[in-house]
Amino acid sequence: MKPILVTLSSALLSSSLMAQPLSPVVDLNSSSNPNDRPKPSAESLQRAEQFYQIQVLKDEVRTLRGTVEELSYQLQQIKQLQMDDYLDLDRRLIALSQSNPNSGLTAQQSSQTVDSQKLLQATPNTQLPVEEAPAILATAENMEADYLAASLLLKERDFEGAIEAFKRHILQFPESPYSANAHYWLGEVYEFQGSQDLALNSFHAVVDNYASHNKAMDARYKLGKLYFKQGDRDKALVFLQQAASTDGGAGAKAKAYIKAKGL
Repeated sequence: MKPILVTLSSALLSSSLMAQPLSPVVDLNSSSNPNDRPKPSAESLQRAEQFYQIQVLKDEVRTLRGTVEELSYQLQQIKQLQMDDYLDLDRRLIALSQSNPNSGLTAQQSSQTVDSQKLLQATPNTQLPVEEAPAILATAENMEADYLAASLLLKERDFEGAIEAFKRHILQFPESPYSANAHYWLGEVYEFQGSQDLALNSFHAVVDNYASHNKAMDARYKLGKLYFKQGDRDKALVFLQQAASTDGGAGAKAKAYIKAKGL
């Protein structure tokens, strides 16, 4: 009987011990002090710092790209508004000259003839064949209406249509009092589109062939800016100084540009 009791007692003791939670195993050789733990190497710390700096730079680049795109859009809008203002002023001057003939173009300006075919042939890929332009009687009313129709296309931002219309006007009416204006606006459109060489040709047509026209000083100012952008400071300064010698709007802009660029 005793062996049975001993065995039962042993079994109960084993069950009791198994029911109790086990104590965690502690490695006596390890230390719980954080200062005694292995520290990262200098190389790993440097890599982590470089990775962080790269991420910061990427964020800055993304921000700058967004800012540049926004500023580019705003600049295009400003240039378009400026072009619209000039067109409105252009129309008012034409209306004024028609209502008061004494305030219009001088006899020298109105009688000045330009070899339009030669001018447009000098500009690559911009010539409009004469046979494509329908024959229109060169009366004062027709020339004015044709020019205003071309400027309206520009006002409506139909740049390609405006280019063709202005070129057609120059070819159709070589003695038009609006030929200088047409050349000037061709230059404005080409500059707006980033075609600097074509813009130079158009502005030169105004300066070289309509020196006394009211658009000549504006064209000189534009030539000065374009030559400066192309790195020709000497040519730029010549045209900018010519424009700056006047008291009009072109003179004020030329003086400000010379000062801003340190010319």
